[in-house]
Formats: sequence, C-alpha cells, structure tokens
Amino acid sequence: MQIDDILKLDIKLLVSFEVILEECSVSRAAERLGVTQPALSKSLQRLRELFKDPLFTRQAYGLSPTSRAYELHEQITPILGSMANLLQPSHFDQSTLKRRFSIKADEEVLLSFIEPLLAMLHYQAPNIRLVSSNWSDEGFDELMNGVDLGIINATSTPNNIRSKLVGSMDGCVILSEAHPLYFQDEVTLKELLDHKTVVFNIRNFQSATTSVTIEKLEQLGYVIEPKIETDSIAVTVEAVKRGMALIGSAQLGELFTNIASRENYTNIKVMPLPDDAIEADPYSGRHPVQICWHERYDKDPAHRWFRDQIYSFMQASPWIHTD
Repeated sequence: MQIDDILKLDIKLLVSFEVILEECSVSRAAERLGVTQPALSKSLQRLRELFKDPLFTRQAYGLSPTSRAYELHEQITPILGSMANLLQPSHFDQSTLKRRFSIKADEEVLLSFIEPLLAMLHYQAPNIRLVSSNWSDEGFDELMNGVDLGIINATSTPNNIRSKLVGSMDGCVILSEAHPLYFQDEVTLKELLDHKTVVFNIRNFQSATTSVTIEKLEQLGYVIEPKIETDSIAVTVEAVKRGMALIGSAQLGELFTNIASRENYTNIKVMPLPDDAIEADPYSGRHPVQICWHERYDKDPAHRWFRDQIYSFMQASPWIHTD
C-alpha cells in the first residue's frame, strides 16, 4: 500500500469530482455541495494537478468530461459507495424510520400503487413523510438533485440513473354518452380524430405513454389537434363529460368508471385502442413502466426497502402487465 499516495486523495476532492461530473457545471455543483464557486474551482484545480489531466473542458452547454474523467468516474463511484455504506446501519426498523421520501409520477401511474402504499406507511412506517408530484421534463435532473424516485413510461435512462422495469400498461379510449361515437361497438383512429379530443398530460402523450406518438401519426397522415390539453384530472373529467374523447391508460379508464358510478355523472364507455392506433404505436399499445433512482441511493437500505415496496404494489396492480 502506497500510504503517501493515498493521503493525497482527500475524500472531499473525490466527492467534488463526482458532483461536478454529474452536474457538468461548477456553479450548480457548488450549490449542491453548499460551498462557494471559487472554493470548488480551487478543488477542481487540485484534482487536475493530482490526476495530471484537465478532466473537464468548457463547452457551450457546460463542462464536458474528458476520457480520463470517465475512467476515474468508473473507479471512484464504487469507492464512494462503499464509504457511504460504512455510515449506514446494518439493519433498520421501518416502524421507527424517520425520513422524507419524494416521488415524481403522473397521476395515472400513481393510481396503480398509491392506495396500498399509503395503507402500508400508515401502519408500518408512521414516521415517514411522503412528497408526491407529477413527473416533468426536468425529472431526471430532479433525481440527480435529491428526488428519491421517478416512475415513468420509458425504455432508457441517463447513465447515472438506475432503473428497474415494473411491467407495462395498456391504453384505452374513454367516451361519455355525449360523444358522437359512444353507441358504436368499435371505433377507428380516424373517427376519433375527426371529433373533439382532450389530452391529459400532453407531455406524456407526446413521449409515448399509453397512446400512439404524435410523430408516428404524422408520418401516417394523421394530425392531432386536441380541443383541450391539460394535466388536471378535474378538467379532463369535465371535458369527457361534455363529449370529448380521451385516449389514456387503463388506470384512467377505471378512474372514470368509478367516477361515473359514484357521482351524478354521465354514462361512460371504456374501449380498447383502435387496431389502427395500435399498429401505429411503437409499443403496440402496451407501454413499459420503470422505477428510476439516482445511483447514490442504490445500496441505501431504507431507500431500497421503500422502492421495493412500491415495485411490489405496482406488480400486484391489475393495470400492470408483468408477462
């Protein structure tokens, strides 16, 4: 063991290196670490001298790691992970666990697990605080900056984001009796698009969740011009009630069916996606769902327990296909 060389490796320098690499920005890394930008710039200079490499080059969009930086990242990440594990208890008791967990997931995905999750937390982990909000276009950045879990419809994630495939979700068409197509046994995509539609969570609709992608539809000559675009379930409910078609997930279909049965609503019909819509869909109407988290939490016992609970609840959901 080369003691003199090891002594040069200040643990704070290694942490600084990892955060700068994750953020690709000294200013954002400094804010995340709670230090001043000049102080972190000095740490970066020490790293450059220590490893005899510039490590990062400045580009228009921020800092770009060198090949040497990527090599160091592969070596440093497990070292820091092992050191973090030294501070973790060998076991924990969820009944006494005091921790705040944050989740980014859209409402239609939350429907698949939120009821059993809240029941479990109430009885087994009463001291846990839960924060939930919709997934956004900045979702992966938010995972890097402290959000515990993201639950998304996607097939790929950034390199420093770990993920686990839960299963897949089917799409459906939701119509009220006020819609001109309500009394038909089957509908085509063209028929749907010839009438007014409402799009719930337009960002997800454009990025392949439970419906066909707009790009693919345009290639086939279809143009989607929804009457209403919203991320509000209340607005969506009113739009469907007034005769607009909703293309959404099977969870939304169940939600609308429950609303219609419990409240003074209108009759609802939930239909499978039209065959021509499924043919145009890259996922054939069945879209993958992943749980995502930053690699810093990968071996955290409490975090692993929490995400495993959600994974189990989602797999037990009637709306998630695991085959």
